[in-house]
Amino acid sequence: MQTTFTSLLVSSRAARALRIAAATVLLAVLSLWAGTGAHLGWTQTSRVTVQHDEITGIDYPVREPAFVAGVELLAAGLGLAAAVATAGWWAGRRAGRRG
Repeated sequence: MQTTFTSLLVSSRAARALRIAAATVLLAVLSLWAGTGAHLGWTQTSRVTVQHDEITGIDYPVREPAFVAGVELLAAGLGLAAAVATAGWWAGRRAGRRG
C-alpha cells in the first residue's frame, strides 16, 4: 500500500511539474516573440533603417544588427509547450489509474 501511494504522489508531482514547465515555456516564447516585435515573417538578425544625409539630402538604408523573432520560433516554442503539456497530461492520467 505504501509503495502505491508513494508512486502515485511522485507521478502527480511530475505531472504538475510538467504542466508548470509547459506554461513557463509558453509564456517565455510568447514574451520573446511579442517583445522583439511580433514579426509574422521569418526570424531576422538585422533591421534596416533609413537615415538622411544632411549635406546631400539623400536618404539611404542602413542595416543594423537586431534580433526579431519570427513565426518559426513561435511555432517551435508552441510545439514544445504542447509536447510538455501532453506529457504532463499523460503522467496525471497514469497517476489517476494507479489509485
